[in-house]
Amino acid sequence: MTARGSVISSAKLIAVCTLLSRITGLARDILLARAFGLGWIQDAFSYAFQFPNLFRRLFGEGAMAPVFVPTFARTLETDGRDAAWRLLARTLALMTVALVAVVVLIALLIAVIWTFLPVEPEKAAARGLLLALTAIMLPFMLTICVVALLSSILNCVGSFVPAALASVVLNIGMIAGIAWLAPALYPAQPGRQVYVVALAVVVAGVLQILFLLPALRANGVRLGWQWQWREPTVQRMLRLLPPVALGQGVLAFGVFLDAQICAMLSHVQGTPETTSLLGVQFAYPLREGALSAVTYAQRLYQFPLGVLVVSLATAALPAFSRLAARAEWPAWTSEVRQSLRLAVFEGVLAGVMMIMLPEALTRLLFERGRFTPEDTVRTAYVVACYGFGLWAFCAQHIVLRAFYSIGEVRTPLVISAVLLPVNTALNLTLIWLPGVREAAFAISSALTSSVAVLAGLVILERRVGGRIFDRATLLALLRTVVAGGLTAAVLALVGPWWSSVAERVSGTLLARLCETGGLLGIGTLVFLTLAWALRLEELWLLLPRRLRRDTRKDVGQAQG
Repeated sequence: MTARGSVISSAKLIAVCTLLSRITGLARDILLARAFGLGWIQDAFSYAFQFPNLFRRLFGEGAMAPVFVPTFARTLETDGRDAAWRLLARTLALMTVALVAVVVLIALLIAVIWTFLPVEPEKAAARGLLLALTAIMLPFMLTICVVALLSSILNCVGSFVPAALASVVLNIGMIAGIAWLAPALYPAQPGRQVYVVALAVVVAGVLQILFLLPALRANGVRLGWQWQWREPTVQRMLRLLPPVALGQGVLAFGVFLDAQICAMLSHVQGTPETTSLLGVQFAYPLREGALSAVTYAQRLYQFPLGVLVVSLATAALPAFSRLAARAEWPAWTSEVRQSLRLAVFEGVLAGVMMIMLPEALTRLLFERGRFTPEDTVRTAYVVACYGFGLWAFCAQHIVLRAFYSIGEVRTPLVISAVLLPVNTALNLTLIWLPGVREAAFAISSALTSSVAVLAGLVILERRVGGRIFDRATLLALLRTVVAGGLTAAVLALVGPWWSSVAERVSGTLLARLCETGGLLGIGTLVFLTLAWALRLEELWLLLPRRLRRDTRKDVGQAQG
């Protein structure tokens, strides 16, 4: 099989597994919305969960994996398995020690904040919930990074399924905490139930590691512990790790900073509606539930992103790295170009659905229990704004892995560092506009991610001396945008009529399912039909390999 065929086939396999992960993750989020709605309890939980996510981006799949995977793949390719296992043992020892030290440091900082930070009496309970949940979830920071490293190893040896299914274990653990354990221990007490859910997260993180161990043994991976940080290969990784961690840290810190802005500038019921900063008195621009609305909207766009594009990028990184190690630059450029086109194709399709059907999607998934119709309107607005940037969120995964495969880690850092203050400035400006509010975080992310992708691709072309933006690619991207625009127009015309038809269906859930599922099906069919009419190659790459040749032959005869 060619490198391209291997990447596409592996990506499809990962996508199937990741689909199960995203479905269970969606079920988890539906249960969270039903249990806590858009309120301060869910805001506090989302805030606390930002810390593990920050560390995952810094030391897990965000930094350690891009540094480790190319090095491990090169060692496995040139020096054999024994050398690769030694490298793994040294990496695991180094990462674990560093993470434990950082987790302890953060625990001490939280203790200091809890003890000495002055808090207004009216805000003490709200602030206390934030800090308590954050402290409970600290151990999850360690396990989530270990899981990311072990998953990267399995990907390198060609075992994609267990790594892709590891997050299912986390989701099932959280679902058990939300739907069963928390209500059993504290019926009708969401303020206490959220602590049980936080503990379930920590336990599920340990179960993820235990889930991966049999797969590692089955693939002959030898886990060990060797503290030899002066070894040349480890030293080279250590030199690469800081700029990659900083680069990913800028991206992750941007999301983390968004959460801080949301939490700090949201008015909580029962507290004063104004606050002061540096002697300036002002009313809170956001209200309770802003962080929850942003988080649920992110979950919606991360569903197609995770199923389609992260799967593609996960499979692409080892292939990019192998081609770069062999200095096969024409093949490397072709592989990056094809992966980019497929990522944008999938991103445009999903983005159009989010832009045109935000309320239908949000209502179907979340509107039940404590999640009200008003919460649906708030969340849907943020969902639509994220939809405009979904193509860039998808493409960004491919661009970053292209940089990492050639050992170029500083350029993403520079791009991210330049755009972080721009993103923050946009957020701090837009949240004051009555027609924007919490949607500011989606708008700024869409704009800055688009700029980052375009800048990264231009720089990549200069680094490798090959054209990623060749004429065929530019035309394909243009045709993809045309297909997306026409699909949006069709949904705008058909949507009201179909919604009126769906209202006649008896049963609230069935009517919502009919409305949303029907519009998603219509939109997807229109988009794929337009892709066929415009002869977009990405359509054929999504077909099984057995069907691809016969289908293209039939299409060629029909169009000829």
